[in-house]
Amino acid sequence: MRRTRDIPFDLPRLFMSLLAVVAAAMPAFATDVQFTLSPRETWVGSPSVLKIIVRDGDTIGDPVFTPTAGLDFEIQPGRQTMSSMQIINGQITRNNTTAISVMITPSAVGVFEVAPVTIVVNGVKYSSAPMSISSLVSTAGDLLTAQVVGTSKEVWIGQVLHLTLRIAVKPFQSAEHRVTLGEADMWQFIDHERSDFGPFTPGLKELAQRGQRPSGREELSDGHAFFIYEISAQIIPASSGVPDFSAVRVALNYPTSLASSRGFFGRNELSVSATKPISATATVADLTVLPLPIEGQPESFVGAVGSFAISSSAKPLQAAVGDPITLTVTVTDLAATPALDSLQPPLLDTAAMRADFRLPTAPLAGVVTGKTKTFTQTLRPTHAGVDEIPAIEFAWFDPTVSAYRRASTKPIAIAVSASEHIATDAIISKSSAHGAEPASLTATTEGFVANASLNLAMMDDHESNSVGSIIAVMAFAIPPAACATILLLRRRNVRNRGDVALTRARGARAAAAKKLSQGDPASALTGYIADRLNRPMGTVTRSEARRALMTVGATVDLQTLVDGVLGELERAQFGSALESAGGSSPAARHSDDARACLKEFEGLDWSKRS
Repeated sequence: MRRTRDIPFDLPRLFMSLLAVVAAAMPAFATDVQFTLSPRETWVGSPSVLKIIVRDGDTIGDPVFTPTAGLDFEIQPGRQTMSSMQIINGQITRNNTTAISVMITPSAVGVFEVAPVTIVVNGVKYSSAPMSISSLVSTAGDLLTAQVVGTSKEVWIGQVLHLTLRIAVKPFQSAEHRVTLGEADMWQFIDHERSDFGPFTPGLKELAQRGQRPSGREELSDGHAFFIYEISAQIIPASSGVPDFSAVRVALNYPTSLASSRGFFGRNELSVSATKPISATATVADLTVLPLPIEGQPESFVGAVGSFAISSSAKPLQAAVGDPITLTVTVTDLAATPALDSLQPPLLDTAAMRADFRLPTAPLAGVVTGKTKTFTQTLRPTHAGVDEIPAIEFAWFDPTVSAYRRASTKPIAIAVSASEHIATDAIISKSSAHGAEPASLTATTEGFVANASLNLAMMDDHESNSVGSIIAVMAFAIPPAACATILLLRRRNVRNRGDVALTRARGARAAAAKKLSQGDPASALTGYIADRLNRPMGTVTRSEARRALMTVGATVDLQTLVDGVLGELERAQFGSALESAGGSSPAARHSDDARACLKEFEGLDWSKRS
């Protein structure tokens, strides 16, 4: 019998052989770079696009330009990359294509020579051939105009001015294709990026949000048809003279030619093949803003123009010195189309008001609701005996009669009493008296006292029988109990670290003590309550503090004490300075009172919070 030799199987060598066959079947492609510029003729401010196409480039650098006067170069962000693979007759063909776009924008009229643009691909430098760009000035001529017109020829400073921006566009006509573009087509060529509609921008945005646009109507002017697009706006002029709308600019890419192409169903379709950029700056029609007269202008005039009514109310009508009184003033615009956003508040800081009240220095804001604007101010009476809030005068200029008018609210009757001082020592002792009677304990020196006497035999017998049992129980029970206790403590610590409310409650006393040391007893009291109730810091008011204490079961005397301390500190801050006989400040005088209140707080059940 003939013996055959075993030939060993070499897998790595087989794999390398197959790889060599595949590599041999793949044709080698050299890197190729192409430069194309279009269009060669353009307008000032309208860019030409330089396309750089790189095929089979692994490492591609950025294009490098030679600075040229009158030309601006800008590389567009993002490169377009495409990869493809083909297998034909066993041959594999791979292609990688990368496209880079460069915007070349002329800033002046003329013919510009573009120096060779270079780019490094796979370590090799490639350069474009010299190119030229021709730039012309694009004028709107009679193709596009913009004009701002008003509903009145004369308005006053501060008077609402209703405006309309009229955009006139001449429709494009193609004699070759015998086609005239419609108003919807012409509006599509508005260049919103280059346009600035100024005060008319909100009107455009409102239309866009509703999926609409300005509709155009056809009008004839000098025998030519134009599409008129109108956009409305409303402004309040702040200076006299002819309004300046030179910043309003309408830009449009006006069509210059159409091209015919085959559609999907074989029909001829027309499309715009070329455009030129044009723009128009808005002009102002016959419109003048008049200055307000100085003669006869009331002292209470704050710039309101139109027709208005005013009313006021106050709450509460009874208060102590330094207590806040909320004054509400409502101004109603009687015009058909009210404009209250810029209306200034009536003048409250008058001599009559300052004589009896203290007003905040912060500017007064208002809330607009329909035809009314409501202003809210906090007044604090500075002395007892104040019996009314003075009348508030509001003046405005009436353009219908070209004169100033004024109206006043009625005085509001109030009653202001003297602020009360608090005998805090008596309240503290009274608060303690309302608590539970302490138990009377009697100390003994003879051990426990029971209703049956013990004898020595009973004790000896009990001790001898129970010692062994106690030791056995302890030996088996203590280790598991200790492990369970440690586990429970660790779980509680982990849970507590994420419990913000618990952390604040535990640190309430320390935080309050720190505020007391800083001389702020009011913040110490309200801050403690906020921490225990997990309220945002600084949001607990005097009335909320009293309600919170009532909820957690504080005595009426403690509630009264806290309310009195906070009230007197509040009056001392906003009302007239009330000094004690010793001349100490209210904060220093009430530090001990606040400390006593905090001690009482520690004994309350804060788990009852709502």
